Amino acid sequence: MTRASLGYSHLIQQYSLQALPLDIEASVDPAIRGRELRPLGRQLRLLVEPKYQPEDSLAGHLQFALRYEGVNLQILSLLFTQDEHAHTQQIQSSLCTWLQNSPASLYARRACFLYEWLTQSSLPMADPVSERAGYVALLDARQQFAVEPGEKCSRFRVLNNLPGTPAYCPLVRKSDYLQGILAKDLRNVTGRTLAEYDEEILRRAAAWLYLKETRSSFELERETPSASKAQRFADLLREADTGMPLTEERLMELQHAVLDPRFHEFTWRARQNWLGDDLGYRQKVDFVPPRPEHVTGLMEGLLAMAEAQRQSNNLDPVVAAACIAFGFVFIHPFMDGNGRIHRYLIHDVLAKAGFTPKGIVLPVSAVILANLNQYTDALEHFSRPLNQRSSYYPDTPEVPATGNDAVYFRYPDLTRQAEFLYYALERTVTEDLRHEIDFLLGFDRAKQALNALLDWPDHSEDLFIRLVHHTQWKLSANKRKSHFLWLQDKELEQAEALVRDAFTTK
Repeated sequence: MTRASLGYSHLIQQYSLQALPLDIEASVDPAIRGRELRPLGRQLRLLVEPKYQPEDSLAGHLQFALRYEGVNLQILSLLFTQDEHAHTQQIQSSLCTWLQNSPASLYARRACFLYEWLTQSSLPMADPVSERAGYVALLDARQQFAVEPGEKCSRFRVLNNLPGTPAYCPLVRKSDYLQGILAKDLRNVTGRTLAEYDEEILRRAAAWLYLKETRSSFELERETPSASKAQRFADLLREADTGMPLTEERLMELQHAVLDPRFHEFTWRARQNWLGDDLGYRQKVDFVPPRPEHVTGLMEGLLAMAEAQRQSNNLDPVVAAACIAFGFVFIHPFMDGNGRIHRYLIHDVLAKAGFTPKGIVLPVSAVILANLNQYTDALEHFSRPLNQRSSYYPDTPEVPATGNDAVYFRYPDLTRQAEFLYYALERTVTEDLRHEIDFLLGFDRAKQALNALLDWPDHSEDLFIRLVHHTQWKLSANKRKSHFLWLQDKELEQAEALVRDAFTTK
């Protein structure tokens, strides 16, 4: 059975818009009563009964889209900025007629505001909405994450509660998963977990967690950092909760901290980069970031969003962290080092928003390492469909890439990425954080017990505890031969039991 498409799906087809696939597609289904959201592979299908069918016009489908699907800046930008003069005139005429005929329409006011905001040009009409009309929020906060209270636009009596600027404005839907996780209030869960431990153990835990997060982040890049590089990056992580603004200079400092000096960069990249595999006889390109001429504008927009969040903290902090960190890695503004900076930015935004207690870093990268498939899915949910329309050949770098237009990076839907970040943080807060602190407590108990049993040579005691803990309370024959041959059999059995009891007895 063929279903009539409507809303954004109809606009994409009607105007041949080169849009990325929708996460939710709307269509009419005579078998439905009311509205129903159904899974369809990796997407969702919004099915509505025939009475929802809008008038077959630009205004009709725009109203349906804004009302039931929320704001999609990418599609609207593609719709409003097509090159043909006749098309522009027809869009402008339709919007003006819609609002002039229905000046009280919330959706006409929103659509006209978005046209001017996205195109940075005015519609050919005088202020069409009465000064006595109440203001209407641009984003419906029941559908999408918005900033509060929003900036007033008197021309259309609209409250602009978009989280970004025309230069960069990602949006996140309030999916069922995100609404459920919001109810758990992870910020307070983190505070309650940490309140169970005294200040001294938290101080030691913090030092360990900073290094653990550093090592995990480098391990994701298949790199083992030197001790000095790991310490430098850990020190930068500690600076995240000082409230230092995120600037181009700050990002350069981070890039220098994670890379060999030979690969330091001192401005945004001026070349096309790509992600994939070099197979020797050819390159397998998996993702093409935006063209270099667009990077400066995109990064200015991203940094403006980060600064607005730092000053006002008026967007959900985890959603803001996803928008800034994933937006950064998709823009890929450096030739190298982007992945580690991307994960640093998660901590930067969370710390500034007060989500993370001062002096503590959550070991998110360790959770990412343990859930690489889900992390990769979150990245590829954006990169895979974009790669299907992009074209770039590393063997001929002088030929510009195509299909990687700035609009896709400027107005991404980052719902899937925000869902992953919330998942990783919940796992971190409810499992990994407590596990790491309990490990330190067990380590302390083991050291105290082993010191009462024997005099240990320098550093051997810590090594023994780690080895026995790692191998489920039994030191392997090889490790005993290489490090602990001096232990008598009975001493070894006693020491193994003490370590086991230290970690298993609370």
